[in-house]
Amino acid sequence: MSEFEKIDSVTSSERLDVIFTIVPKGKGEAVTDVLRKNDVLECLIFHGHGTAPSNILKMLGLGATDKEIVLGFTQDEKSHDIIKAIDKKLNFEKPGNGISFVVPLQSVAGIIAFKFLTTNYSEDM
Repeated sequence: MSEFEKIDSVTSSERLDVIFTIVPKGKGEAVTDVLRKNDVLECLIFHGHGTAPSNILKMLGLGATDKEIVLGFTQDEKSHDIIKAIDKKLNFEKPGNGISFVVPLQSVAGIIAFKFLTTNYSEDM
């Protein structure tokens, strides 16, 4: 078998979602706290700067342009509850507090990367 792992061939407990959360700068750690309390397998924080016109930012509730983008990899059956927990912690109902959404992970190149994401597998390199 090649090192390309199609997610359709794995068990349902190994199916992954990626939770994307975009929040104002300085709020990324609050998101990772929620993710870790909900057994998210891996979290990453990226710094970003929005470039959308101000009317689009206002419509999305993303006023300031300095952002943190948080990615969390989790089992697909946990995603909905995790999104609700993030919303509760960061109050996304209030404009400007951020947005969170889920994207199913369809495939992973590299079996070691897949094992790491599904089981916190690590191997000395």
